[in-house]
Amino acid sequence: MPSEQPPRLTPTELEIMQIIWDLSEATINEVTQRINQERTTPLRRTTIQVQMSRLETKGWLQHREDGRTFYFSTPYPREQTLGDMASDIQDRAFGGSCTELVKCLIDQRKITPEEMASLRKLIQEIE
Repeated sequence: MPSEQPPRLTPTELEIMQIIWDLSEATINEVTQRINQERTTPLRRTTIQVQMSRLETKGWLQHREDGRTFYFSTPYPREQTLGDMASDIQDRAFGGSCTELVKCLIDQRKITPEEMASLRKLIQEIE
């Protein structure tokens, strides 16, 4: 993995990255099909192609060629990337306070009893 992550991801870029992480390697057609399963307004293949080209230029994606087909992958693991994104939000929006970040997340949505139990278990394991 490269030592430093490229620039922040836009919401659409993050959607694409989630698909790449899920599949490990994907073509533009596979990403287009997957991304449009979740959308009410589908994105065109050319739009996805431009986004993936930008992700490659920024360093988020790399590709290999097999004939005329490009297979895209990423050198950045999902867990590390999402952890870095969460740390950035924690630092910028919550003055570095983990407590305030978690409180905000809990206050802004209804947390299920299962999620609360999972959080308690996680805290106990860390202690």
